[in-house]
Order: sequence, then structure tokens, then C-alpha cells
Amino acid sequence: MSNRRRHEGNRENPDKSRCIGVFGLSLYTTERELEKEFGKFGPMEKCQVVLDGHSGRSRGFAFIYFEQIDDATEARTALNGMELDGRKIRVDFSITKRAHTPTPGMYMGRPTSSRDDDRRGGRGGDYRRRSRSPVRRRSRSHSPRRRERY
Repeated sequence: MSNRRRHEGNRENPDKSRCIGVFGLSLYTTERELEKEFGKFGPMEKCQVVLDGHSGRSRGFAFIYFEQIDDATEARTALNGMELDGRKIRVDFSITKRAHTPTPGMYMGRPTSSRDDDRRGGRGGDYRRRSRSPVRRRSRSHSPRRRERY
């Protein structure tokens, strides 16, 4: 396997480290709330809620970097399984050794076939990127010409 692996170790029994992962977070949990809860166990270098690149919303997990391994161990033991913002969280040592390579911001998969386009009304694959114009209803004119039709 290449040396570019992001994960090292066993998810079931990860090695102790200064970095702990917090999983199962509410989408509304903030870094400030995490700093308040986890800061009780010792000084932290960094607290980072992982955000979705497109929407800017939380992806439901965070990483907290403590200055000392003992503080991270104590926080993991005390807070794993606790409820935070209405969600039961999982706290464990991180096995991620490097950040995820950012994506280019657009789907780079296989292009859709023309058969898919036919099912969508023949508009092609770009129909999702266009916003629809607001529906405009024609008001009935009270001009003499229009009244003659009715």
C-alpha cells in the first residue's frame, strides 16, 4: 500500500495520541461548546469542527488536539457516550494522520448517458445548475379586446 494513507492503526483499539475525534455531533454544535466541555481536562492546541465544503455546515464530527496525551486520555474516558446538544457522542483517539485531500468542488464521476437525459426530458446534465425562473401568471387584462374573447 502507498505511504499516502490517511489512517494508521486499528479503529477498534486506536493508539493513544494527543488528537481525539468526536463523532455523532449535532449539526449545530460549535467549536466554542466543544472547547468548553473538553477544556476542563487540560489545555488544547486546537479544536476543529469539520465542515462540508459546499454548504459550510457541520459534517457531525470534530477533532480536538490536546497539549498532553494524558489530558486527551482523560477527556476520552470521561466524555465518550455523553449527550451533547441532544446527541450521544463517541469520543476516541484519532487514527487519521493527515488531512483529507480537498475535492475540486464538483462531481468528477462518470458523465451521465443520453438515456438518463431522455428520462429527464432531454435537458442534459446541466439542468440542476440552472435556477428556474419564477412562475409568472398573466393577469387578465381589462382591455376591451380581451373582454370580447370572454
